[in-house]
Amino acid sequence: MKILLVEDNPHDLYFARRELTQLGHAVVGVDDGVAALAAYERERPDVVVTDIYLPGMDGFALTREVQRRAGQRWQPVLFLTGHRDDALQVQALRVGADGYIVKPVSAEMLDARLKVIERLLLVQRRAQDRGDELAKYYAAAAEERHIAAHLLRRLVNADKLDDPAISHWISTAAIFGGDLLAAARTPGRALHVLLADGPGHGLAAAINVLPIIAPFYRMTEKGFGIDAIVREMNAKVRQFLPEGRFVAATVAAIDFREAYVRIWNGGNPTPLLLSAAGAAEPACALRHLPLGVLDDGEFEATTETHAFGADRQLAIYSDGLIEAENVAGEPFGAARLAAVFAAVAPAARLAGIVAAIAGHRGDAAAVDDAALLLVRGEPANAAVDQPQTAVPPAAPPEQGRWSFSLRLSARELRRLDVVPLLLGLVSQFEGARDRSGELFVILSELFNNSLDHGLLRLDSRQKLDAEGMERFLHEREARLAVLGDGDIELEMEQFEHAGGTWLRIVCRDTGAGFDHAARGGAAADSDLPFGRGLAMVRAMSSSFEFNDIGNVATVILALTPNSAGGNPEI
Repeated sequence: MKILLVEDNPHDLYFARRELTQLGHAVVGVDDGVAALAAYERERPDVVVTDIYLPGMDGFALTREVQRRAGQRWQPVLFLTGHRDDALQVQALRVGADGYIVKPVSAEMLDARLKVIERLLLVQRRAQDRGDELAKYYAAAAEERHIAAHLLRRLVNADKLDDPAISHWISTAAIFGGDLLAAARTPGRALHVLLADGPGHGLAAAINVLPIIAPFYRMTEKGFGIDAIVREMNAKVRQFLPEGRFVAATVAAIDFREAYVRIWNGGNPTPLLLSAAGAAEPACALRHLPLGVLDDGEFEATTETHAFGADRQLAIYSDGLIEAENVAGEPFGAARLAAVFAAVAPAARLAGIVAAIAGHRGDAAAVDDAALLLVRGEPANAAVDQPQTAVPPAAPPEQGRWSFSLRLSARELRRLDVVPLLLGLVSQFEGARDRSGELFVILSELFNNSLDHGLLRLDSRQKLDAEGMERFLHEREARLAVLGDGDIELEMEQFEHAGGTWLRIVCRDTGAGFDHAARGGAAADSDLPFGRGLAMVRAMSSSFEFNDIGNVATVILALTPNSAGGNPEI
């Protein structure tokens, strides 16, 4: 060991240094208290051996200052003195000494005392090394958690949960959780929401849900329906996760303009539709398996449709919410959840559930992640539901000319999500790319009008009563499933006219026609549950016309400002 020896008597300093050196220690000797403090800072000895009475600073003051500078580290100090006095010994121990040895002392006794200190120092250093290793481990783990949390926040796009139609709560049993909430708007301003629950909790559970994030956002942005989205998410879970892994998920699409919601639920508790008075109605009769269990050929993407007016709320939650236990092991349960929904006003339901869960748990630790997402209905003509209209640039670049047409038979109409397919193609062209919101609405309305009224011969007037939208959509699915004949053709052409760039969209079907004069004249903010979509198309476009029988619709959309004036002929 390295020993700092402080002794003002030159004779005693010489012999003590010789004995300590013969015992195998490295010795730094000084004869002054102030010099000893400087030597301590310079040498950082393992042990300080000091006399009591020293010039400049006595042994007691020296010990107090040494211990102060040592901080949390143990610094052994031995008093080696010729004064056999109990009061001095007590004082020495009180200022931080570890031993008080009265001279003369044999070399064997001094060696034995130092060996005890040496063993304790060895134990301390091993503990310190382990502590340093643990500190490095925890620092590295904290950095990894920080990076993982940052990536998860970016991947999940948590800012999109700020949508005014949404309120949400999530509680994790560990730093990371397997419950995921996501929301995004389609180009037509429909709202898609997702609640996913990976098995377990912690970082492994959080990683389980990562493969479904990109398909949800990417396909929602392109306007795909949730049936196509859940099918793609199922494929990604099977592709990226180990065999046997799965993800429970609930996906809903809310069309505020048409006042309905489509839901797919696989493995989560049944979502609830809540009335203004708090009555809870199950929103799913079908019980799909979680994502990743079935291959694509067996996977069932069937959705369920319900009316969703301004006075309703949709509640989606994970099993961790109703399985939250109190100290007695009693779960919160679906009955308590329904009771809180019934007792609390719609605007306070989220806070009411969070408070009820906390009150039920009490001091019990959370054993599973829990999540709740509420979506409130909006008026059909709410501004939030209108597509975002891009302003053409004042000095547009060269746009060029292009055109294409797509003709679909009944088989393709059943299989394909046509509008996102077209939008993905159009987005490759400069000019049209910046108008994706408007194009989504225009293409959706023209295509759905041709399919619903031209080929399937559906009557929108059945939407007038409270449950009419559900019946209309169910009838649509039934008729489409048995449609044997009938085609829809979509043509798009970008062209130059009068100094501006324009887009012509033509949608024609082989049906008997559509009474557009009687059914297509509603205003965009009409309270009627039909006709608003065509009115929106008319408001967005420079011109919009049907042929006489109503099976051909033509839209002209200005992509740039028209410097010469005048619309092109349809």
